[in-house]
Amino acid sequence: MTTGVKAVDQLIEKFGILSSPGQDPFQRLTYLFGGDKRADTLPFCMYQKVMGAPVSRRFTVHHFYLPYKKCKLASFMFNEKGELIEQVYFTKMTRMVNVCRKLQRFLLQEKVLHENLLLENEVRGLQAAHTQQFAA
Repeated sequence: MTTGVKAVDQLIEKFGILSSPGQDPFQRLTYLFGGDKRADTLPFCMYQKVMGAPVSRRFTVHHFYLPYKKCKLASFMFNEKGELIEQVYFTKMTRMVNVCRKLQRFLLQEKVLHENLLLENEVRGLQAAHTQQFAA
């Protein structure tokens, strides 16, 4: 993936994009549930979504940072279905906004690929169970 900014491309090459909770100097991925107190550090629009949701709802929050500038780049919030429900870009420079948009597109593509993989595995499991049922 190329973003058009060499420093960000190098960070992606070095750290990749997280798909499970964790953190590195470039990014942090966390799962939050409705009413979670850790939402205090989120941008206000995301905070409202988390605090107003029932405890059964899970949110995935993906933050990106620019370690060489010691600043935030962007934050994305997804619901349980992998749909983007909030985004915040912490930059006004057109070039960096375009980087944020490319990161957003990449995350959405990853969510779709992950969902398709889960569906394929579920179908295979059902087919295997069906085959075993009639084989017995």
